[in-house]
Amino acid sequence: MENVKLWDYDFLFKTDDGVQEINMPALFSNKRIVMFGLPGAFTPTCSSKQLPAYEDLYEQFIATGKVDDVYCVSVNDMYVMHAWGKDLGLKSITLIPDGEGVLTSQIGMLVDKPGTKFGKRSWRYSAFVADGIVKKMFIEDGINNISDENVGDPYEESKPEKILDYVKSL
Repeated sequence: MENVKLWDYDFLFKTDDGVQEINMPALFSNKRIVMFGLPGAFTPTCSSKQLPAYEDLYEQFIATGKVDDVYCVSVNDMYVMHAWGKDLGLKSITLIPDGEGVLTSQIGMLVDKPGTKFGKRSWRYSAFVADGIVKKMFIEDGINNISDENVGDPYEESKPEKILDYVKSL
């Protein structure tokens, strides 16, 4: 999953002014990005812990001088992601609506959690991406052991503090 070069794909973003299409190279080329993935907008851990924690530490990521932006990726459509960002009052984090799971699949994080009836979703992770290449990933335990009996929703490895420490060490 590390050293994966992200390939071209066009994302659709809902904005207050309408719909905007942005391709992957525009999002990742010549940039250093902290990217994290989560199972879904408006879900408990994602909404109350993970996304707010990254939003709270956004300025610290930028202050390192080693990160240009922080992206949150979820296998949700542009309308859901836009509404979620507004609901949480986000000011800094860029929400990436990976509605078809293309980006999530590219990095091996697209999973099916049958016990939740969510369909295909992102496993929880964080990553450092430089110029479109995934350089380092922090992946939650259990990705290789998902079943009806073991759905789980761990949130430890992908916490913002962990990847912030990594970025500071670069």
